[in-house]
Amino acid sequence: MGQQRFRIVVLLCGLMWSLFAWPATKLDAPAPAWHALTPAQQSILAPVSDNWASMSNLQRHRLLAIAAKYPQLKPEEQERFQKRLTAWTSLTQEQRELARQNYKKLKQLPPQKQQAVKQKLLEKHPPMESLNKPVVTQPAMSNQQVEE
Repeated sequence: MGQQRFRIVVLLCGLMWSLFAWPATKLDAPAPAWHALTPAQQSILAPVSDNWASMSNLQRHRLLAIAAKYPQLKPEEQERFQKRLTAWTSLTQEQRELARQNYKKLKQLPPQKQQAVKQKLLEKHPPMESLNKPVVTQPAMSNQQVEE
């Protein structure tokens, strides 16, 4: 009985280790070069084609994961993704870093405060699309920082 329990514990430990080790090794693997992407992937990720070679493996793997899910997205979601990706690539490195910092700050706020900040941004920068479409908030928030 004791030996069987030991085997089960070893098996469970092995499974737990594999769950944690697998994603890290997959993301650490080199992402393919732009020319190695499929035509569908290149089409979906076209806005980042000029920056692909300078992106980290993690960034490329994340974009490839999104590209894999892209065909299942609704047309509105696909359009929103394309707009956001295009807007993101048009930002300078400093603007991107500021957007990342603002996002981190926003996520650390309590939910009610997050809503207040989002509402304030919407009042300051109302969406350009009709009210029936999802709000497209682009990361280009000039050089403003999230207020805490």
